[in-house]
Amino acid sequence: MEYRIILCPIKTPEISEKGVDAASYLSKLSGARLILLHVVENWYRSEAVTTDSPEWAAIHQEWLDEGSKLLNDAEVQARKTGLINVETVLKEGDIAHEIVAEAKKRRADIIVMSTVRHSTIERFFIGSVIDMVTKGAPCPVLWINI
Repeated sequence: MEYRIILCPIKTPEISEKGVDAASYLSKLSGARLILLHVVENWYRSEAVTTDSPEWAAIHQEWLDEGSKLLNDAEVQARKTGLINVETVLKEGDIAHEIVAEAKKRRADIIVMSTVRHSTIERFFIGSVIDMVTKGAPCPVLWINI
């Protein structure tokens, strides 16, 4: 299969490093554009909890700043492989929803995600972003287990 657009969601450096490596490798082989995506969850503005507290706003801004740094580091990692066509995207919202929405918007050919698999019981209680992305994705999802 030929890839034109590869979407690689980034969570943390420890979890995402192998995913960025795999996505970079696929991008380099196929000449595809690599889109690195980080989503900052807006859980403090959910239906269950809503606050306009300045403290929460400051924490949220820290998360955005950390997300920008994380994306910058991942971009440097990807470019070290010789990739030129790399883009970073920082979004806010529900993580799984935003990943699927970005894949649809960009017409991604594949989503490459690093994952730490949880037990069945853990997934039942906390859910799994990768499961939700896989169910909603408009394209194949490649899981990279770390």
